[in-house]
Amino acid sequence: MRGCIQSIRGAGTVCVLGLADDPTPLVMKELIWKEAKIIASRVSHGEFAEAIQHLSLGNLKPDCIISLEVPAREAQSAFELLEKEPENYIKVLLRLL
Repeated sequence: MRGCIQSIRGAGTVCVLGLADDPTPLVMKELIWKEAKIIASRVSHGEFAEAIQHLSLGNLKPDCIISLEVPAREAQSAFELLEKEPENYIKVLLRLL
């Protein structure tokens, strides 16, 4: 969790997507300095496994929601497009390599 908080930009968001049995320590100063927020995912009732099964069977076509693919170095402009023209962009992928 701490590594996620340290890796976000100012006013960034960390989304927790899993469950752990052990408590997770937080350094509140890091959240406050970055004006960051943490949000949690909803507990699943098996939907993830079902979604993976549908993907493997070809029933779901996630590529159809990808509006744009850009190199990671253009991430800022991609986020600006998403904010400026949300009606034209659903999902923007960042190429890391």
